[in-house]
Amino acid sequence: MNLGCGLVVYWNDAALTRRRLPVRFWPGPFMSIEKAKLLFEKYVTSSELKLHCKEVSTIMKFLAKDFGEDAEKWEICGLLHDLDFDFEKRPAEHGKKTAEILKQNGYPADIVYAILSHNEDNLGVKRKSKMDFALSAADNVSGLIYAYALLRKSIEGIEPAKIRKRMKEKAFAAAVSREKISDIEKAGISLDKFIEVSIKAMQSIAKEIGF
Repeated sequence: MNLGCGLVVYWNDAALTRRRLPVRFWPGPFMSIEKAKLLFEKYVTSSELKLHCKEVSTIMKFLAKDFGEDAEKWEICGLLHDLDFDFEKRPAEHGKKTAEILKQNGYPADIVYAILSHNEDNLGVKRKSKMDFALSAADNVSGLIYAYALLRKSIEGIEPAKIRKRMKEKAFAAAVSREKISDIEKAGISLDKFIEVSIKAMQSIAKEIGF
């Protein structure tokens, strides 16, 4: 009989015995962002990629709070989404090695799936969940906000309307997928709100990303 909190009670004819079992809400060693950072430091070497992943992970954390989701889990997803980018030079394969590494380290299927789906165009893994859409949108909007902040030489005081305007300029931060940013609405949040949350997230780490 399971009484909760990891306490299992066994009943037999002779006596009542108790045995406390460990409770693990997530299997594997990734229970904290601190442990995820160790894996991150092992595989991510370039300074530019480290900044990008920091931006995406922070946006994901802020979004999770807005959605009422697990903020640490979403932050971990954002931090590790480009784990193989520095050594996997084939865009069509990006994400596969990351998935293998995460599976070997016991990360849950939803994080692995979200990371694979952020390269949906090449891998054919369709975005389905809030986390999937959030990761792809955060991955792209971070680049747009960062490029605009560089242009202004400051990340403070950026208005969401200015980012929306830049989204319409295809030549500005051309590598950024406007479609994947807009698809955030499939997760149940308006584009305006998403951009607002993303700006606040990046402003919260301004010094860490060079502003």
